[in-house]
Amino acid sequence: MDTDPSMSYGLNIRDKNIEEEKRVGYNPVENVLLKKFKEDMKNLPDDRGIDEFEGVPVEGFGVAILKGYGWKEGQGIGKNAKEDVKMVQYVKRGNKEGLGFQPDKPTFDKKGRELAPKGENGKTRHVIGIDGKLVVRELKGIHVGKVVRVVSGRHVGLKGKVLDKVDSKVVLKLSSDEEVVVGVQEVAELGTVDDKLCVKGLQEEKMRRGGSRDDRRKNERLSYRSEIRDDKKSDRRKHREEKSVNGSSSKKQERSVAVSWLTSHIRVRIISKDYRRGKLYLKKGEVLDVVGPNMCDISLDENKEIIQSVHQDLLETAVPKRGGPVLVLYGKHKGVFGYLVERNMEKETSVVQDADSRELLNVHLEQIAEYLGDPDCIGY
Repeated sequence: MDTDPSMSYGLNIRDKNIEEEKRVGYNPVENVLLKKFKEDMKNLPDDRGIDEFEGVPVEGFGVAILKGYGWKEGQGIGKNAKEDVKMVQYVKRGNKEGLGFQPDKPTFDKKGRELAPKGENGKTRHVIGIDGKLVVRELKGIHVGKVVRVVSGRHVGLKGKVLDKVDSKVVLKLSSDEEVVVGVQEVAELGTVDDKLCVKGLQEEKMRRGGSRDDRRKNERLSYRSEIRDDKKSDRRKHREEKSVNGSSSKKQERSVAVSWLTSHIRVRIISKDYRRGKLYLKKGEVLDVVGPNMCDISLDENKEIIQSVHQDLLETAVPKRGGPVLVLYGKHKGVFGYLVERNMEKETSVVQDADSRELLNVHLEQIAEYLGDPDCIGY
């Protein structure tokens, strides 16, 4: 069999006929798409910016489409729809509220968890309307942000807002903006039985104190008049004073209780819960001037406000930290200026080092106060 020499066998690579492609007018797909895009952009109107969409909110597009089909507000959608189906959203439940649910340990956040409002039957719902709002769950018991009353202890009767709760202690902010730490068992929720009993007890105690105060003032006036009459009898008065020094007088304790310890430039604390409606309770200040045996003017540390004619019974001495300057106000070491070396709050005692002699003195805690003035003014 004769073979044709011009015939080849196997795979043959054919060359591209560029001239043929140019003749037919071949264009890549990218060029076609680009040309179409340019034509579309040329035919589109000019962009009017964001102002074009001000008249139509986003949620209005779907409504406009439905209205184009004859739909009206409140009408159901569908062939057999009788009424508009209200949309609801489900409220997320707490963690692990499924099979074998175990509640998490209570937390004392400043804001409680939000949930759906209760229905007309008083039961908690788990769905709300699309426009419904969640409400903050009211936490039970003593928690952060709740207003409670102190029913026992030093601050009994005062109301405060819970700032923090750690174990068996709570931090309260009183009406005077003072922060105090009390035990959980010392506070009660407003309106509870403990709260009502505390208020009732305070009212009864106030009535008793009012009567006893009037009697005490009457006795003081009578005693003052009798002392004026006794001034004419010097022998009797000297004899009475000698007996008082020797401890044989029954009035020695009364005089020690009524001793006037006020002096200028000492730091004091207001301890009256009724003075200025309790707004100054536990506020500290400096005694500016002693205007009477038991009256003084005070400059508050907080805002430098001057409170005039404050009675000694409304105050207590403020003791500095260890190493702070103190002044002995009365007693055996009256007038001694020194520095606080040690203090014992349980035994109410302190150790003061004399600034001159360096001698260590044992002084009762209530007999000293922090001194804010110049030691040169008192001879040191």
